[in-house]
Amino acid sequence: MKNKSFIVHIAGVVAMIFWGISFVWSTQVYQNLNPTTTIFLRLVVATVFLTLILYVFQLNEKVKREHLKLFAIAAFFEPFLYFIFEGYGLKNSSPVIGSGIIAMIPLVTPIAARFFLKERLTAMNVIGLIVSFVGVVVMLVTRNLELAAKPIGILFLCGSVLVAVGYSIALIRLTKFYKPLTITWMQNIVGMIYFIPMVLIMERFEPSNFANVGGYIVPLVSLGVCCSAIAYALWAFCFSKLGASKANVYSNLIPVFTAVFSFFIIHESLTANKIIGIALVVVGLVMSQLKRKTE
Repeated sequence: MKNKSFIVHIAGVVAMIFWGISFVWSTQVYQNLNPTTTIFLRLVVATVFLTLILYVFQLNEKVKREHLKLFAIAAFFEPFLYFIFEGYGLKNSSPVIGSGIIAMIPLVTPIAARFFLKERLTAMNVIGLIVSFVGVVVMLVTRNLELAAKPIGILFLCGSVLVAVGYSIALIRLTKFYKPLTITWMQNIVGMIYFIPMVLIMERFEPSNFANVGGYIVPLVSLGVCCSAIAYALWAFCFSKLGASKANVYSNLIPVFTAVFSFFIIHESLTANKIIGIALVVVGLVMSQLKRKTE
């Protein structure tokens, strides 16, 4: 039993490592491809990989026609809108700042659940949100009281948080009918369809440098396989064994891993503001998660 528990925790940490480094990989790809094209190709890679996994290991489920509309709605939130906001947010900020703002998703979700699902909002949810929000502000403001990222980047990243929360609400219904891998697989397929016209439009205004394959192929494939496929599978496994409250604690590690990878891979400086801000975001998230575990 202890060995099984150890494997579950390892799965959660590895998933967070992949999602933490995804901000770095995305930044590297954006040097050659625009965010829209990057996301589309990332979904293609993930879909091919998941298709092989589902059919080789006979894990595929039949999707009912009456649920296609629900998949279309969920995929519109994520990956479509979410990745657009996150992609252009990262392009106009930095991996560390991006992951710090994205890390607020687990805290904002309970607020939405309070209004849409009538779930109770605890005092620790509110306190945790405030502490994490202060952390984000600390990361975004320099000593001279200037923004550390472009305003448009911050707005896009905040938009991705709201979209992710909306997706979480829509996802609840899908999880009653299908396994996580099936949901991810279908979302990627529908998401690719949504992105086709966007890619054609954005390539005219912001053409990608496809010729420099060596400059983006490795991080692009890594995003598709490691972040959109493997990480989600590990997360689903962790989620099924630990439950929502315990599993969500692992998401607190994302900005920490992003900061470490950004420093060593793309040499992003770790200023005092970023370190303090990340610490506050993590503390706020832990406060909220620990309270929900004791209830």
